[in-house]
Amino acid sequence: MKRDFILPILVLTLICLVVSAALAYTDGITKPVIAEAAAERTREIMKAKLPDAEGFEEIDIEGLFNSRYTMEAFRSTNDVGYVIIAGAMGFKSEVVIICGIDNDGRLTAVSVLSHKETAGFGNKMEEASFIDPFKGKGKELAGVDTVTGATYSTRAFIEAVNDAFEIYEAVKEVR
Repeated sequence: MKRDFILPILVLTLICLVVSAALAYTDGITKPVIAEAAAERTREIMKAKLPDAEGFEEIDIEGLFNSRYTMEAFRSTNDVGYVIIAGAMGFKSEVVIICGIDNDGRLTAVSVLSHKETAGFGNKMEEASFIDPFKGKGKELAGVDTVTGATYSTRAFIEAVNDAFEIYEAVKEVR
């Protein structure tokens, strides 16, 4: 009777150990592949934001800003501008944007990199009608209607763009 009880437990434990080992092995093999695919996707997005750039080098901005949100800066290797990744709090989540800023301090392109905002409200900041007016603008965002139809999400987008310009101002002289 005792044997009938212990044997299934041992078999199930052995199965769990084998499956766990197989999952760990698979994770070890696929993790670098997934990381490289994500890095390649980021490089493609960066190139789209600053099309004249030949490549990018990350700028260390650790300690320059007191922010709990995403902040990264990259300089083009051929000195045509910068790509900035910045985030701000929306209604439900951090809204992370990526933008290209040329050496004259003008946006070459901007888009949402990630968010988990409410569908319908959060999607407005991804529409061309909202994003297109930012192209070619400087840090004042002159001519961009930043109030009409404002939601937490669109305000977070604009705040992140403003933060991107702050980062740009801080790193443009750093070599």
